[in-house]
Formats: sequence, C-alpha cells, structure tokens
Amino acid sequence: MGNVRFKLQNIIIDNNRSLEEHWWMMYRGDRFQYDKLLSAHTLKPDAFVEFFTYFNTCSVAKWRKYTHAASISLNLTCQGHFRIQLFGHYTDGNDISKETFEPREYHLLEKTEISLLVPNDSRSSVVGFQISVLKPEEPMEDTTEPAFYLYEGSWSALLDNTLINDIRIALTTVTFKKEEYIISNMALLERELFYTDEPARNHIKVRIIDNGRTLDPEDFESEFMELVPNENTGGSGGYTRGMIEAINDETFKPTHVLLMDDDVLVLPEAFVRTYSLLALLKEEYTDRFLSGAMLYYERMNVQHEDIGFVHDDGSYGPNKPDYEMHLWDAVLKNEQEIKFHANSYAGWWYCCVPVKKIDRNHLPIPLFIRGDDVEFSLANKADFLTLNGICIWHRGFTTKFNACLELYMVHRNSLIIQAMSGICKNIDFIKRIDGFFWKELSRLAYNNAELLLDAVEEFCNGPEFLFTPQGEQIMKAHAAKNEVMLPAASAYRDIPIDFDSIYRKSDTPLTEKEQRRYEKTCNGQTLPASALKDTVAVIAYDWYDDPAKQYMAKEILAVNAFDHTAHLRTRDKVRFKELVARHKRVMTYYYTHKEEIERKYVEAGKTLKTETFWRRYLRM
Repeated sequence: MGNVRFKLQNIIIDNNRSLEEHWWMMYRGDRFQYDKLLSAHTLKPDAFVEFFTYFNTCSVAKWRKYTHAASISLNLTCQGHFRIQLFGHYTDGNDISKETFEPREYHLLEKTEISLLVPNDSRSSVVGFQISVLKPEEPMEDTTEPAFYLYEGSWSALLDNTLINDIRIALTTVTFKKEEYIISNMALLERELFYTDEPARNHIKVRIIDNGRTLDPEDFESEFMELVPNENTGGSGGYTRGMIEAINDETFKPTHVLLMDDDVLVLPEAFVRTYSLLALLKEEYTDRFLSGAMLYYERMNVQHEDIGFVHDDGSYGPNKPDYEMHLWDAVLKNEQEIKFHANSYAGWWYCCVPVKKIDRNHLPIPLFIRGDDVEFSLANKADFLTLNGICIWHRGFTTKFNACLELYMVHRNSLIIQAMSGICKNIDFIKRIDGFFWKELSRLAYNNAELLLDAVEEFCNGPEFLFTPQGEQIMKAHAAKNEVMLPAASAYRDIPIDFDSIYRKSDTPLTEKEQRRYEKTCNGQTLPASALKDTVAVIAYDWYDDPAKQYMAKEILAVNAFDHTAHLRTRDKVRFKELVARHKRVMTYYYTHKEEIERKYVEAGKTLKTETFWRRYLRM
C-alpha cells in the first residue's frame, strides 16, 4: 500500500506521417525538429509552442470525475532554457473562460525530468501548456543550435496503488480480405506498443478474427496476439466470435473486450489512454462502454462521431456536431459533459465493452453487418465514456455511398432490431423507408427504390433466414443492384458536369406550384413525354437531394463528386408502375401482419442471441 505515479497519457509530437498535415492536433507555434541521435524534439532560441490540442491537453475534469486521478501533473523530460506555463479553459454558461497558472523558468544544462502540478482548486475542465524557449545565459557560438530538447512527456496522477483496477483488454478486430490493413496495424502495434516499455502492453491481447481465411495464423502468433480463422459471418459474426473467445479465455481472463474495425488508422496512444482510463475508473463507472471517436480519414482533423444516436426520424448520426479538432475551442467543447440523446450507441469502429456487460444469453443478433452495434448498446442500456485522443480514422468513410448497405441493409436491420429487442419503439422506420422510396423514384433511381422494398419484404418474411449463415449470399445478391458508376470524363463526355456544384443548392428553387406538381407526378413519371424537358440533370448520387435540379428532366446523371464517376438514369414508365404496385402490396402486407411478424422476431431472439446458438452458427 502506498502512493504511486500513474501515467494517464503521453505527449505526442509528429509521430505519424499521416498526421503531418494536421500537426496542429498535437501542438501549435514553431515547428519542432527531431534529433535522431538524441531521440529528442528540439527548438531554437525564441521559439514558442503551445499544447492546448486534441492529443496533448489533459481533460482534468473527466479524470477527476470518473477516476481516482485527483493529483494530476505534467511531466517532461527535457533540457535547455525555457519558460513553461500551464493554462486551461472552462465554460461559464455559454462563455469560455481561460485560467492561467504561475509560469516557471528553467535553465537545465542536462537532461532533467520536471513536473508541474495542476492545482486541485483549478476550475479548468481541460488543461494544456505552452513553452517559450529562452536565449541561453551564455551567448551561443552557433545561434542555429537548439536551445530546448524534449525527450518525452506525459500527464500523470499520484494515487494509492490499491485504487488501480486489474485491467485486461481483449482487442478484437474483424477482417475480410483486407490483408494490407491488418498487417500494417499489427506491425504498428508491435513496434509502438507491445515492444516498448508502456505499462499498457502487458494488459492487452489482440485477437484477429479472419472472416476471409486468407491470413496465415503463424504470421500473427505471439504472446500479444493470435489469429482466429472464422466463417464469413460478417461483422456481427466476427465480433461475436471475439466476445465468445474472450469470455471463455481462462488464461488471459479479460475484463474488457475492445471491438475495432480493421480498415482504420489508429495511433497506439489510443490504447495507452484506454488502459489508463479503465485502470483508474471509480467503481460506479466500471460498467460503462468506452467509445473511441471516429474521425474522417479524408479530413483527418474533423471528428465525425464519438457517441451516435438513432434520430426520431429513423436516421443515425452523432450526438455532437462535426468538430475541427485542430481548433482550441473544439478541444474544450468536445470534452464538455452533454446529455446524450435517447437511443444513443457506441459504434464498433472502437468500442470497449466491460465483460460483465456481456450476457451469454444476450449476444449480438446475426445481422451480418449494420445495426448490431446499435442493438447491443441500446439493449444493454449502455452508458458511455469518451476522451480526447482515444480515436481512429476511418478510411473511405466520406466518399463511398453504397445503396445496398444504406437503403437495404440498414433499413432491414432497423426493423429487425426494433422488433426483436424492443428498442427504438418511438421511431417509425417504415415512414422513413416510405419517404425514401418516393424520393428515389423521383430521382429515377429505380434500383434504389427496389432495395428499399426488399428491406421491408424480407423483414416481413420473418426471422427464419437469420438461423443459417447466408449473409454473404444475401449481400452479394443485393449489391448487384447498386448502380454501376463509370468514369464521367470518358463515359459522359457530352454532358457538362460542374463537380464543385454537385452539393450546392439550385439558384432557382421550385415554386409552390412546381413543388406540388413534382410530388404529385413523381417528377413527371405520370405525365406524357411532351411535359418533360429535353435535358440531362446532373445531381449527387447519394443522400443529397435538391428537386429543383432534376425537375422534369428527361434523364438524370447521378454523380460521385469525390471520384468523378457517374451513372446515367433514364426514365422507365413500365418499371415505375411495377415498383408503385409492388410498394402497395408490400406496405399493405406489413401493416396487416405487423404484430404477428414482430412476435416471431421476439420469439426468435430468445435463441438467436445465445452462446449455444452462436457456437453452432460459427461452427466453433
């Protein structure tokens, strides 16, 4: 029994090439240079740097509220002549206030560890620091020589060692023929976590669930990781396999299962902070899901979501706005306590679940992909923790709309999880599907409209298809209905395309009369050809909709402005009538048999969520 200094998080500086453009997420001011011989970051005289940033501030309010980290300090191993000052920000109503602490001046001729305590009476919720490099007391012969050396740094807490929780994290990542991502991420973890002196290294074990069975288990066998070949049962099957392996692991005996996507960029520091946070949690918070944030890989400074929720209209999205995390005020706002919306969930791109919250009779539903993480959070009535710097970057997130996934799979699964688990009861998913159906018809996206009807029809057919592993075949069949996108410059060279205006509203919005005509005729599809304009409308291929752009156009070119591909949609009155007739049949059947269908899903859930079922399903 006694006090120990426990590291909360590291100070990180330019340690990843991918973040070179976004170095303001680590520090601002003059640029550090790196001395490989000394393994030190250096600054010249008169340089100034500031560390109130996404990766290098300390969220003291969260550490103090949720953990036993009461006495928090900044620790730097450094050398040189400099002045350092801690400062923080806090909110006062709608205003942001700044709090500064007494600066200190150092003249260190040798490598020295210094420590600055954050005052216990500080009002700041987030604290950072700034360094001003001074001119040496003795004039330097070479003024280009560095005057400050930073070898390493961290935030830490002084606490009784009996307050440290025994944490063992089973990191589970599921992959399907994405060898390059897995190989790269595992090599990164070995290099920057497992073969370092980080305390977290001994508390994490990686389990790669290989749904594609394309990886060699011998390439990943070590004391820190293993590879498990698995049936291609999608994300839900892969992550459930990871949960089952973890809760039955009598050697490592995990306390948590960390679910993480394979095709992501992650900094090993995220795992350091995850371990530290869990190790110091107060007892009343130990059943919370720790949710890592998803940032856009294409815009690496922008956070898309840390905690999502199902909106009242049936859509899915983040609780917070898109924060630009290179900005100081976003660093503060992102850490402010907010009341999460009802129906909030943690996405499985990075979600750490306490083992005690994993019920052997309430495992995920075999949905293949989409919706399993939502159901698992909501059905478990999860509360959440988040922390700046615990994050991943998702590749291809902003540029790839997939109609099969977004229109068929998401909506089918939304209906299933609502019926089977009794969640999101206040949400009318059918109303959302119906709205999208008429919108897609008006955009001449007949395949998209068909995918929406497929979602409802397959839900109405009952849960029998969930009992056998056929998710891959179902996905392939519906993915074949995705529009084929061709290079716009070569395939549609005669159609003028302004890619910059694709997501810009039309300069001439529809009048009330035109809007009524648009809706009543489904954009002219019940009118004679003479009523149409002999033009080709150019619109976005994804969710973005502006009726004025496609109003009464004879044809529509649906464009992906990110990769300059497109698909030409032509009017088809026969198919339009067939889809409208099918829509009537499907919706009539749904409303007539809704209660009966839902009872079937409730009954099926008693089997489908159990470990016994999953072992048979996964052929374990």
